[in-house]
Amino acid sequence: MRYVAFLVAAVSLAMATAHAELPRSQQRWEIPVHEGVPWPIKLVPLDGPLPPAPQVDEPAPPAGTRAAARVLGVLDTIQRTLVASKYQASTRVRAKDGTYDWDCSGMAAWILRRSAPHALATLASSRPVARDFANAIERAPTTRARRGWRRIPRVADVLPGDVFAWKRPKGLPSKNTGHVGFVVDRPLSVPAIPGAWAVRIADSTSSFHQDDTRAADPDGGFGIGTLVFLTDERGQATSYGWAGTKTEWYIVTPVVFGRVER
Repeated sequence: MRYVAFLVAAVSLAMATAHAELPRSQQRWEIPVHEGVPWPIKLVPLDGPLPPAPQVDEPAPPAGTRAAARVLGVLDTIQRTLVASKYQASTRVRAKDGTYDWDCSGMAAWILRRSAPHALATLASSRPVARDFANAIERAPTTRARRGWRRIPRVADVLPGDVFAWKRPKGLPSKNTGHVGFVVDRPLSVPAIPGAWAVRIADSTSSFHQDDTRAADPDGGFGIGTLVFLTDERGQATSYGWAGTKTEWYIVTPVVFGRVER
């Protein structure tokens, strides 16, 4: 059991902090099968480029709701005014100075407070964590909004301004309860990986994604990068690849997408 626990911790630490930044020789582990623990899925990383983005002369995809459009507006303001950002548990924002220090859930709460306060209020927490966002989206109906949220079951139907979240999977030791952020562009199918979708997202993190705006910033914090989600036969996300198409180990855990109403 000590051997198993050591391997779990080693895999978790590497995936939460370095991912594709490690040399390839250090990215390969022999993972024992342990019932009840969702081990990562190992896939060969793609060396080619991401799927082609829409042409610049094509109109930007619309947000699903007015509240989601406001989310995109707040994200745009952060991008335009950003001077410094740091990944930390406490939220400290000085918008006039362009300073945005927070973790992923602190960022999500700050943005929703300014764009979809009703959806934020239904989380019933003055300081919601990633698990709270995931739970709220899981409870939301798929055909209409309720309490400010509508769940979008299929990754293919996700729109800019939608919220994504997942809960920390069982067996991965971490102080975080999961992860949460915002979709900023339409998902793109990855033909080389059946059922895979590359999604451009905004979040706050200390370890970076593919084509990440924080690549040269050791403090992390706010930024935009690309994740890849693997889906089942229904099109629902079952795993995430932190380093986009450069990911070698995909973490198995349900990923939910929610559309804020107000």
